[in-house]
Amino acid sequence: MLLLVATAAATVLRHALVVGANVGGSGLEPLRYAEEDARRFADVLVELGDFEPVHITVLYGPTEAELVAALKAHEEVAGSFDEDLFLFYYSGHADARGLRIGNDSYAWEKLRGDIRKLPAEVKVGVLDACRSGSITRLKGAALSEPFLAGESRLAAEGEAWIAAASEDEDAQESENLRGSFFTHYLISGLRGAADRNDGAVSLEEAWKYARDRVVSHTGESGAGVQHPSRDFRLKGQDDLELTEVRQGRATVTLPEEGSGQITVVRLPDRTPVAELAKVEGLAVTLALPPGTYAMRRMEGQTLLQAEVQLSEGARVSAPPFLPMVTPPSDPPKGEELPAFDARAAAAQRLDLFSSTQELASANRGWWAAAVNDTDMRHSPLLASGLSVMVPGAGQIYNKQGVKGGLLMAGTLALFAGSVFVPDRGFFSGSITGPDPLALGAAMLYGTAVADAAHEANPHPGREARHPSGGGTLSTYAGWDPSVGADVPYVAGLTGEWMVTPNVALGIDRVGWTRQSATDSRWNFGSRVSFAIDGERWRPYAFVAGGGRVIETATRASAAALPTSRGAAAVSDDTPLTSGATGESRLVGVVGGGLGVRYYVTPRYFLETEARVEVEDADARVLLGGGIGVHLGG
Repeated sequence: MLLLVATAAATVLRHALVVGANVGGSGLEPLRYAEEDARRFADVLVELGDFEPVHITVLYGPTEAELVAALKAHEEVAGSFDEDLFLFYYSGHADARGLRIGNDSYAWEKLRGDIRKLPAEVKVGVLDACRSGSITRLKGAALSEPFLAGESRLAAEGEAWIAAASEDEDAQESENLRGSFFTHYLISGLRGAADRNDGAVSLEEAWKYARDRVVSHTGESGAGVQHPSRDFRLKGQDDLELTEVRQGRATVTLPEEGSGQITVVRLPDRTPVAELAKVEGLAVTLALPPGTYAMRRMEGQTLLQAEVQLSEGARVSAPPFLPMVTPPSDPPKGEELPAFDARAAAAQRLDLFSSTQELASANRGWWAAAVNDTDMRHSPLLASGLSVMVPGAGQIYNKQGVKGGLLMAGTLALFAGSVFVPDRGFFSGSITGPDPLALGAAMLYGTAVADAAHEANPHPGREARHPSGGGTLSTYAGWDPSVGADVPYVAGLTGEWMVTPNVALGIDRVGWTRQSATDSRWNFGSRVSFAIDGERWRPYAFVAGGGRVIETATRASAAALPTSRGAAAVSDDTPLTSGATGESRLVGVVGGGLGVRYYVTPRYFLETEARVEVEDADARVLLGGGIGVHLGG
């Protein structure tokens, strides 16, 4: 559900309700791709449309009541901003009366009325459903006067509706596209295929591109031609900009030379991502998520392909299109099968690979995104560097003064407490784990650095939530309240592999902890955890097992060590040197408990847990915490 904004703002807010529903109730065959279309549409709004993830509500197969409640939440948000644009997207079943969501029917008149209640300056509706043209038949579908200009204000006022089909037509899905015709071409247009060389895609451009492609391609389907419709009632002097291609996480530009229909598929699964009608003399830039892609077009009877690898922040030109050499199919009757030249095929693949490698070598990727030397006012490297020097300074650089002040004050207060509290100095106690005050200081310090980098460049394409796969690596320090808080009872590193978003396997607290001059312990183990995977919070339960090597030096050995002139008796804090004797013993450890992880950013988290464990038949309770990073995924 939408997170409501606490304070009003003078800036333009873009917020959206995106709905996908595969099931349309009894008598209707379930759709295959409606919910996936909704996910892909929401992704492009975040990546290219200046829609923050927190301002987008995505519903899959909701009831009418849930949909109405979501609209009400957006109505409240719209009332908190001076200017805002609200976008409603629906992919699913519909009929002449309205949307078909499960066993509910949401009438067209009620839908349009509920959206008109929102106090948003601009309201845009996109409907990819059968008979969705019914919503545009009210008083026609004529384009109104041009739109109002202004950089700091919305470029338009009023409402606009786009429907995938006319009021008596079915909206069609495509197995080849793995989605609906309309949403596929609309997203292609928003990614840059509809751009007319100014780096942005307007509502008018996206609509025209999707309409032309849908009419052209559905004419070849068995269901007949599908005619998208529209009803624009906007006023102003400029077209309404929906996406900005230059904001993409990565872009590839096709040069002015060349023409034809180009299909872009993601490798290795060959999922169609975009399609464009290339015009001779016009360069086209597509914004794509990082990954490997194949761009394909036909030239006569020859299929040409160019592969490109895009990393985060890539801005590259497309490599040359080369013929795809494949073994020929069976020849017509009476003709001889030509020999397949494997060497020529390998050579052409090598040429294609070489051109792709050259392209990748010129791609600065993640480093360009981290430095952002084209706009140092939004440089993650500079912001995090400031917080490395003074925790909270990066937040002040990001114009988040209150947050920066709190992080600065909290970190310095905890660090000072660790250093100056008697008998609990920063350099006493465990080598691998600090006291609780120092742990808190480390957690706030890491938060300041990670948050500064994440918030420095809040472009739409950045990660919105933590990954649901990959692995994590974190530090851990745990205390036994019955022993004291000066020194952790055990400390070490914990690593997990996310088998699923809710199940993880890994190593548990591998490390060494010194309790005193005479006692230390090596800890090792493994664990399995079961979690509820949320956007920022990840509560979990876990079980763990392993061992512990406990090393105890004898007091006699410590006392026998050479002392300097006038040295006093050996204390618990007297360090041992080589030559001291003692004993080591291995004990088994099993336990379990509860924990919670909070993701400050999608890749950095704080963690706390409570566990009960049995060590060599002795039970104890440990309270601990740590900081960690999420890798891969």
